[in-house]
Amino acid sequence: MSVETDQLRRMTGLTGDDSWSDTDLEDILTANGADLRLAAASVYEMLAAQYSKMVNVSESGSSRNLGDLYKNAMAMAAAYRTQPAAASVSAAKRTRIGQIERV
Repeated sequence: MSVETDQLRRMTGLTGDDSWSDTDLEDILTANGADLRLAAASVYEMLAAQYSKMVNVSESGSSRNLGDLYKNAMAMAAAYRTQPAAASVSAAKRTRIGQIERV
């Protein structure tokens, strides 16, 4: 797992238990020019496509608003798409730690 795919997983709430492989996420990052915020927006749009078939269910005094999953995923995609580029975490800004010498 690369640092970028790990960051993308954290940004989108994906875990290792889902069907999204590291290769899938790396392909999405490549398609979006390694921009994490645009890649996160793409992931949320893909999730929204999966959620579009879900409907709200209400039976026997219990209800589930599964239709809200689509709306929430699209809201997250829009939030990442409109976020300024400066707020994006870039892989080029990694911290480097050198050795400390005691004098």
